Amino acid sequence: MSERTSVTVILASGTVAAVALGKFSPFLDRVREGFDLSLTNAGWLTSGITVVAAAAATPVGRWAGATRARSVLALGLVATGLSGLAMSAFADMAWQLFALRLLEAVGYVAIMVTGPSLLAQVADAHLRSWALALWGMCIPGGLAAAAAAGGLMAGAGWRAWIAVPAVAAILLAVAVRWAVPLWTGQDGTAAAAAVPSTGRISGSVWSLASGFALVSMVGLATVTLLPTFLSTERGLPEGRSGALTSVVAAASILGSVAAGLLVRRGVRHTSLFASALAMPLLGAGVFLGPTWPWCFVAATLLMVVNGIVVAGVFSALPSVAGVSGAGRATGMVTQMGSVGTLMGPPLFGASKDLVGWWAVLPLTAAAALTGVAALSVAVRRETVTSEA
Repeated sequence: MSERTSVTVILASGTVAAVALGKFSPFLDRVREGFDLSLTNAGWLTSGITVVAAAAATPVGRWAGATRARSVLALGLVATGLSGLAMSAFADMAWQLFALRLLEAVGYVAIMVTGPSLLAQVADAHLRSWALALWGMCIPGGLAAAAAAGGLMAGAGWRAWIAVPAVAAILLAVAVRWAVPLWTGQDGTAAAAAVPSTGRISGSVWSLASGFALVSMVGLATVTLLPTFLSTERGLPEGRSGALTSVVAAASILGSVAAGLLVRRGVRHTSLFASALAMPLLGAGVFLGPTWPWCFVAATLLMVVNGIVVAGVFSALPSVAGVSGAGRATGMVTQMGSVGTLMGPPLFGASKDLVGWWAVLPLTAAAALTGVAALSVAVRRETVTSEA
């Protein structure tokens, strides 16, 4: 099986997991009414997956390691698929829906932790940085696809819609067993030697994960608060604010693709991470912009930067942790990123409620500047050659 086919299957697995993460969003009001859920509980139904990731990603990464990664990815896809099909066909009570969502969350963590590790294993040096950078677009791409596909299937209903990514996950589980080779340790031997035999997570990995958490916090908080800001402060209808925000969120994909092209041309990760220094200025444009087009453009550019940094973090994993240590490192990065995305919206929202919209700006500046510093420390010893 070709290397590019293996990479494509792994990237598709990450995208399907992200679709599962956002699959309830297009039908959230219908699900709330059908199961008599409060808005808070409906929010947990959507974001509960990230709670599991915030609690368990690092242990899963340690356990999966390099040798079990393929099997764990396949099992994660099976768990995601079966839970989705069960929701579609059998969930008639709220507790059943949440229990199945918990199983889906376990599958999501397994996919998100093992995906980058497998990309580091199956891709050679020429393709590895590009493939890992593209992994950064799985979540925004999957969320955008969920929003679009959910809208297209509005007439079919939410049960029919959530069966689609479930079936795709099961098919991909089969494809993983067929297309992704087992780890042999032959590729990346020199990089793997840098990982301590004790399996301890190095200070560089901690630094990379912490920086990732801070930058991710800014990105999600901006997307979360933007619809409310456009509606309440710039007078846009809710539907229009939501549509503009979906475009803003999808802009991360452009950043991920750009990062992949840049790393293939030998651009250092420190340069990619430095782009986050623009976040405070762009944040000011979002929440202090005089008109909604100004706010929209600034938010779009901020999410492009977010995509560049996220893709840069994943493409830096082999140089920071080694190929054989990528599983443990990905677990830590995923866990810390989930902590950041959980904390961001309530922290930024509470600051706005207490002080006003301008309070978002110092938070953005503090998170972005500290995040850039942490990320730069993590890759300070890297050497990069052009793959063009």
